[in-house]
This record gives sequence, C-alpha cells and structure tokens, in this order.
Amino acid sequence: MRIMTRGIRLYLYLLTALVLGWLVLRAETVLGIAKSTEWPDLLGICGLYFLSHAFRMLRLALLSLDQRRLIVSLIAAHSLTAFPSSFMPFKIGEILRLAGFFSVFTSRRRAFALWLVERFGDVVVIAVFILGLYAFNIIVPASIRTVLILFIIASSVGILGMFATASVLVFLNRHLVLSSLSARGLLLLRISYVLRQLELDIRSAVEGRFVGLMLLSGIIWSFEILALSLFIRRMSVGGADFSSMFAAALLASLPGTDFSNSNLFGYYQSLVLVILTLMFLWMAWIVHNRNSSRQ
Repeated sequence: MRIMTRGIRLYLYLLTALVLGWLVLRAETVLGIAKSTEWPDLLGICGLYFLSHAFRMLRLALLSLDQRRLIVSLIAAHSLTAFPSSFMPFKIGEILRLAGFFSVFTSRRRAFALWLVERFGDVVVIAVFILGLYAFNIIVPASIRTVLILFIIASSVGILGMFATASVLVFLNRHLVLSSLSARGLLLLRISYVLRQLELDIRSAVEGRFVGLMLLSGIIWSFEILALSLFIRRMSVGGADFSSMFAAALLASLPGTDFSNSNLFGYYQSLVLVILTLMFLWMAWIVHNRNSSRQ
C-alpha cells in the first residue's frame, strides 16, 4: 500500500468516525435483525453479498495486472469507499470510488479508464438482467418501468457512443493535424488527443481480459441477486415483490417510490460493508504505523 498523505489520513479518521457512528445509531436495529433471523440465513445473505465484493476486488486485480504493485492499494481503495458510497443516492457514490482510484494511480487518466471499464462491465450485465425480466415475463412495476427503459437506452447509447468515438478519433486527428490553424482547432486537437490516450488506456486494461471482465461482472451481480433472493425467500417479507426490490438494488434510491422492504435488505448490505471497512481500516493503520516507525 502507498504511504498515506495527510488527505488520506483525514479521510480514514472521518471514515472511522462514520463507521462507529453507524454502529452506535443502528446497534438496536442490527441486534433486532440478528435476533429475528436464523443464523444460517443471516450468514447466507451476508456471505453472498460479501462474495460479490470479493469478486469486485478480483476484477480490479484482473484489470490492473500490468501494474501489479498497485493491486493491493486498489483493493483497499474499493473497500474503504464502499461503505460511505452506499449512503449516496443515484449511484453518485461512484464519484468517491473514482477519487479513491485517483489516489492510487499517478495517472488520473489511467484511473478513470479503469473505472470506465468496470462500469462498462456492470452496465452490460445489468442491462442483460433487466432484459431478462421482460424475457421471462416477470411483471415490472409501472413506477420503475420507465426508469429501467431509460437505463437500457442510456447504456446502449453510451456503449455505442464509445465504439463510435474510438472509430472516429483516428480520422479526426488526421483532419485536425492538417487543417487546425485557429485556437479552437488546436483546442479540439488537444481534446481529441486526450480522448485517444484514454481509449488506449481502456484497451490496455481489457487486452486479453475482456472475457474475464464479463465473467466476473456476471458473477458479481449473480451473487448480489442471490443474496436478495435468499432474503426474500427466507425472511418471508410480507408482500415483497422481487422485481421491485431487484430494480431498487440495481438503481439505488429512486425518488417518489417506497422501497421499505428493500431498505431492510440494505441493513444486511451495510453490515457487510461495515465489516469489510473495519478489516481494511485495521490493515491500513497497521501499515501506516509500520511505515512511521521505520522513518
């Protein structure tokens, strides 16, 4: 792991306070869940969700094989941003995750490329699962049907746009080099160059590993869905609708929709993330103390 900067130490102090605060505020709820749930079911749900994060770490290791010295730091960045990110609606917690990657890589462009590759794998798998809801005639509630359709459209346009941009960049660069004399043309050339380098970073991250990326992404979301399925089956959630909770788990907090049962499942997720965070906080402080003693 890299030597801690002052900003990272401050973040770890705040994260420690957040975890301890959550444990104090939610202790009664967590104890109530533990008492009302049979231990095999509790361990099964938490274990499946923990495995999904373990495979996320494995996916990070796969995508950074060309920079093996950063693998441990990347895994730590994932683990130490997962818990606070889970509180942020609309997946904006990914900004915090991206900031964690920035702290690991010397090149922010490479960190952004790795993050994009991860999101690409997730988007493809989620889109396939959502289409599966329709393929197997699973009723999707009208309150979230529009959101799912928009997600499919946006992800499809985004993926096609990435491929289209990669194909056009070569010709665009050639045209700009030959004809760019104005300040605007030079700015476009610079932007085109940055995008071209980002494309090369993305290619280097997935070169020879695309099948592994998609396989691990499928396994990750399969474990998350299995955890949710076990929760619904074993907990006997009254009136729970699987497709509603499945969509809520995929798309996080949706405005104007009550997912109280899904929020109950969120306590199991938070419990796993707290354990994961405490493990890596402990390791991070040990490494920091050892580095400090050597100095």
